[in-house]
Amino acid sequence: MRIIYVDVDTLRADHTTPYGYHRPTTPNLQTLADRSVVFERYYCSDSPCLPSRTALTSGQFGITNGVVGHFGPAAQFRLDAGHGPEPDRPLLGQRLGWGGYYTAAVSVFAERHRAYFFHGNFRESIRATDRFGDEEAPDVNRAAIDWIRRHADEDDWYLHLTYWDPHTDYTQPAEWTERMAASGPVQEWPDEETIARHGAEIYGPRSALDLHYSLRGPTGSPVPHNMPDAIRSRADFEHLINGYDGAVAYWDHHFGRLLAALEELGIAEDTAVIVSADHGESFGEQGSYAEHGLANEPTHRLPLVVYWPGVTDRLPDAARRNDALLYNIDLAPTLCDLLGMDIPAGWQGESFAAAVHGETIESRDHLVLGHGAHTYQRAVRTRDHLYIRTYHPGAFRAEWEQLFHVTEDPYLTQDLMAQEPDLAARMRAHLAEWWHAHAGRPGALPDPMQATLQTGPTYYTDPARYARHLRDTGREHLAEDLEARLTTLNVPVSWHAPDRPRTAELLQRWAQLLQTRDQTHVQNADHAG
Repeated sequence: MRIIYVDVDTLRADHTTPYGYHRPTTPNLQTLADRSVVFERYYCSDSPCLPSRTALTSGQFGITNGVVGHFGPAAQFRLDAGHGPEPDRPLLGQRLGWGGYYTAAVSVFAERHRAYFFHGNFRESIRATDRFGDEEAPDVNRAAIDWIRRHADEDDWYLHLTYWDPHTDYTQPAEWTERMAASGPVQEWPDEETIARHGAEIYGPRSALDLHYSLRGPTGSPVPHNMPDAIRSRADFEHLINGYDGAVAYWDHHFGRLLAALEELGIAEDTAVIVSADHGESFGEQGSYAEHGLANEPTHRLPLVVYWPGVTDRLPDAARRNDALLYNIDLAPTLCDLLGMDIPAGWQGESFAAAVHGETIESRDHLVLGHGAHTYQRAVRTRDHLYIRTYHPGAFRAEWEQLFHVTEDPYLTQDLMAQEPDLAARMRAHLAEWWHAHAGRPGALPDPMQATLQTGPTYYTDPARYARHLRDTGREHLAEDLEARLTTLNVPVSWHAPDRPRTAELLQRWAQLLQTRDQTHVQNADHAG
């Protein structure tokens, strides 16, 4: 069997044709879906990019593999010391290699995130360009199709392809954006009133008024033809969606060329093709725009289209959709199952191979999802509800707890914490039980999200600097709100060396205490006299 895994960064499921999107963004993906199984409720266990791909290829939650964020100890994969990988905890590519598969990748992901353990999945790893990220689809295709041509007469290989086009910034030619703008209207939500409220109440990078705030501070749009400077109106929002949809359509066009190459080489009918993403994208939900910074529905829900030759192409239409609650860590054991390989004991996912065969499978009752790059959050997703708990807001206005009925409220506009206390308690219990199962038993390593709360998810935005930016732009009340959220721990406890020197800060604090003590002594002496 030949297998191609197509990893499309930031591909939001409900902006693709197989998931019912009203614009024709992905006709080529739809052609594949017509002979595939489409999974409706497939979620990344951890987000965004680095935690998600680490979970996918390790078969483990971030709380176990060590990667819950994008920098520092929160981004350190827990490697096993010694010669060779741990046999019960291999990477997906290592397990496939032991099973006789030649594994290769066309991806710049390891360089983009300094995730060099990712190379452990592959015997051959190719960078299509000299860039460190955001390679464009034509470049990826050129390297991928060349590799496929050279290996077309061989069997038993696995090729991982990473496409970046739907990730900001949307760099596709303007014609693709214009084509999508002309293809149909943008969704009606958010309306002008909601956008105005987001501008007045929500702060943080990729919020309405700070759409392009970054490590360099506030900037304008780097691609004005595809992205606005800010979201101040419906026109701005439509501009943003047109740009995103244009990027998706641009990727799909080149995906079609990849499929055409398989046809030309005569291997389309015996090459499995799997299309998914590392995470989705928020477009106004909870005030976040063009970002994957929260443990919410639009960030964690992924597309998954699985074409398995000789299996999915023979299924009746009724068996081509599956709505079981699944994690992306389930894919590794599923591939092993489909290929007749034993599943490593250390993996935490569960095979859904039976669903690829068109069978009904039992769904989980709930999923636990984690985010660690822009905020520290964990969430519980049932079939209808989403509970989100914030451990560190980063520099975003993230509430400590929220509860949504996603089925009735897909844009997450009504927080039900006050109205549904019993449901909130059950969701908290699910999260607590999951945590104790993975971090509260003998032999468990510390939860990296808990262990790095002192620093928090501040790689992309320094909260103190951002608070100054809020004041500089006339939003004093929002700066105060952010600062209040970050002062809940009154006495910092450094149980290890801090990540920055605090000598001057501590000396100043001691000087203040000594001055206050001396003043108190003088006052007491005067009172006694």
